[in-house]
Amino acid sequence: MRLASFLLSAAALTAALCANARGEDAKTDVPEPILARAGLIEKPDQMVYQVMINGLDRAKAAWEENFEKLIPDGDLAAYQTARREYFWKNLGELWEKTPLNPQVTGTMTGEDGVRIEKIVLETLPRFYATGTMFLPDESKYPPPYPGVLVVCGHSFEGKACELYQGIARLGAEHGLATYVQDPIDQGERMQHIGDNGKPYLSSVSAHNVVGATSILLGRNAATFEVWDMTRALDYLQSRPDIIPDKLGVAGNSGGGTQTSYIMSLDDRVAVATPSCYICSLYGHLTHQSNPQDAEQNIFGQAAFGMDHIDYVLMRAPKPTLLCTKTNDFFNVADTWVGYRAAKRIYSQLRRAENLDIIENYGDHGYCPENLEASIRWFVRHFTGRVEDVHCPYVPTFGKDVPPDTPTLPLVSIEDMRSAPGGVLALPEARTTYDINRDLNAELRRRRAEKFANRSAGELGADVRSLAGIPAWEEITAAKKVDAPENSDGDMILSSEEGIWLPLRAKGLDTADKAKAIKLIVTENGRASEPVHRLFGIFADGPAACVEARGWGESKNSGPQYYQYKWFGTDGVAFYYAYLLGKSYVGMRAFDVLATARYLEETTGRPVELVADGPSSAIVALHAAAASGRFAPVTVPQEIPTWSERVDQAPAPVVLTDFIHGVLHSYDIDDLLRAVETKPLP
Repeated sequence: MRLASFLLSAAALTAALCANARGEDAKTDVPEPILARAGLIEKPDQMVYQVMINGLDRAKAAWEENFEKLIPDGDLAAYQTARREYFWKNLGELWEKTPLNPQVTGTMTGEDGVRIEKIVLETLPRFYATGTMFLPDESKYPPPYPGVLVVCGHSFEGKACELYQGIARLGAEHGLATYVQDPIDQGERMQHIGDNGKPYLSSVSAHNVVGATSILLGRNAATFEVWDMTRALDYLQSRPDIIPDKLGVAGNSGGGTQTSYIMSLDDRVAVATPSCYICSLYGHLTHQSNPQDAEQNIFGQAAFGMDHIDYVLMRAPKPTLLCTKTNDFFNVADTWVGYRAAKRIYSQLRRAENLDIIENYGDHGYCPENLEASIRWFVRHFTGRVEDVHCPYVPTFGKDVPPDTPTLPLVSIEDMRSAPGGVLALPEARTTYDINRDLNAELRRRRAEKFANRSAGELGADVRSLAGIPAWEEITAAKKVDAPENSDGDMILSSEEGIWLPLRAKGLDTADKAKAIKLIVTENGRASEPVHRLFGIFADGPAACVEARGWGESKNSGPQYYQYKWFGTDGVAFYYAYLLGKSYVGMRAFDVLATARYLEETTGRPVELVADGPSSAIVALHAAAASGRFAPVTVPQEIPTWSERVDQAPAPVVLTDFIHGVLHSYDIDDLLRAVETKPLP
């Protein structure tokens, strides 16, 4: 069975097959939602979101407390080191540096004397990065030059986008060697090519798909971007026409993200100008907007205390210019708050002049004023020259402009190509998915070797640690909350503050007290056909069905930004938890365990877990493995392993099934071997 159809259609398929077998209509009566009726929450689909927001608010208070300890005489070096180490750890396992094998595939010289070289690098063997070098007119600026890496925001054209070749050319006209490189899934580095030869995913959407299964390996879409930038800096340093200790990075939007990352992690970045990105994870971005795409969310960073402005603090007091826009969705007010905090540190270090901010009117994106400010910043800090930089360029985004509108002599998309046909047309080219499959195979080998004799108790400890599940002894019974009248016999439990779990129970007063309660862990909802069928099968004994957070009534509908067909409906909610270092698997397993303890304590009966689908099976197996209880667990006969999902990528997945870095320790088949199971009837 194909993974995509299995994951996205399992519930509907099960219901249809069961109904057909009985000759019945698969529809059941859907109960009126009880969480809102009980006055607990106005919008149940926002329940998990609100709990995550509360967690972010607590993390913000902790960040502020830690920051204040740096003033006036805290240990900034220790602060910087801790965040760098955390950042590197959660980017995951990297690679050994191999020869870049640079190829100059073409050159051009413009009327302004700027020379262009079209370049292909191998940042990993057969993993190709395409770029364009803009070099100054040697008659005006003899080499060697300061080197500036320009990293692209989310544009289909990548380096050929007018914004990015625009700033690159402007830099070259003022004596800087500027190298603009395509990120993965942009420009010439498209990885998702359909049968028609055209990309079916690119830019943001493609990055999110790359990021999804990277999570299981402890990587991130940002891992590949940071590596590509690291190798681009290696390349710049290797060139005799570039001054090796005068390197800078500039980028806007997604390129502002990349600039922020590499400037905080790589000491070689002497000067940086991130644009339209740095704001705050604790402010507008999460409270009024959404967590952005995969590479802009580092696992656990909000809880750890690595906010956007920390990317500046981690490099203090090196020269950094923050470029902002008044109407940016990366909220400018939050940028100013962070800037003021960082300015205090730069002032304390007697380098206040090395940090500045520019704000211009307009929406998200580069504008001529920000381009000019960036180039002035580089020229000033690299050469000591304070000169006027005028950008004779108005970003048009392909729109018609008056014929007298001044522009830079931009190069056509075709002329910017370093690898006609794209990187996948190059010899034995590899994708991020190929590279992830390599690590997946290696982790499979390591697990077999390292954990060959791991006991169920040792596996349970690993499960608790990675999924974030408390030990059974630390879990208190869920509390019963008054349900509204006419609730079809359903009740409401609360597993923790702000989390309410609808519970449907039948036959709990059955005379035979030895009979275990079949606790159905449902991803389909307590009134769904799969659950209705299971209640029928278990009619001769006690049974209950719990809707863990994010399922049933509290299912998050989610914005379309994280496309349903690739990630399920709760991609945004997943990333809120991800920023706080939590897994949905662990949080839902906690709900199940708190419910099980409630049932045991109130009825005196044992509990067995029953999962009605592949996602709920993952949760039930984790609950059983973490607690060492509730066997046998009833699960579907087909549950794709996480390793299979990595090997089959790109393919649709359910993000909330994933745990960061889990494949370094265990896979689903390890759980199936350790926990006694029986097949779902």
